Amino acid sequence: MKQNLQDFIAERAEYLAVMYLTRRNDLVIERMKSADYGFDILVTILRDNLPTGRVFGVEVKAQDTAIRNLKDFSLSITQKTTEYLHNVPFPLFLFLFTMEDDQGYYKWLNHVIADSNQVSLQWHSLDENGIRQIVDDVNTWYDAKSHFAA
Repeated sequence: MKQNLQDFIAERAEYLAVMYLTRRNDLVIERMKSADYGFDILVTILRDNLPTGRVFGVEVKAQDTAIRNLKDFSLSITQKTTEYLHNVPFPLFLFLFTMEDDQGYYKWLNHVIADSNQVSLQWHSLDENGIRQIVDDVNTWYDAKSHFAA
């Protein structure tokens, strides 16, 4: 089967995402089957080596060139994807990897989906501290959800 360069870049980005996430021993990573829309990775948070029921999704994107100005960077997504993301019942993050310099960035995607297909994001560095912040944010989200439901 012949793959083009974009397929290899996308696959490499997904492997990078798995690599970052598996650095923590309190996360279980499940790669989702390929689809035209949706998310690529489902992550379950563990406590004392047991699933907590707290999950989050990761949509992985890649580009071959470095991002020179994160402040002005925007990403286009399809209307079909936007509609899908509105219905995701748990936190969903976007991971973006640039192949030129191997930098990773993330943003909590469900919080920024708008009616247009342009998502202007305030990106954060995807590193060990970034993954820690994601897990903290997800736990805070679930805590607030539990408190609100009580």
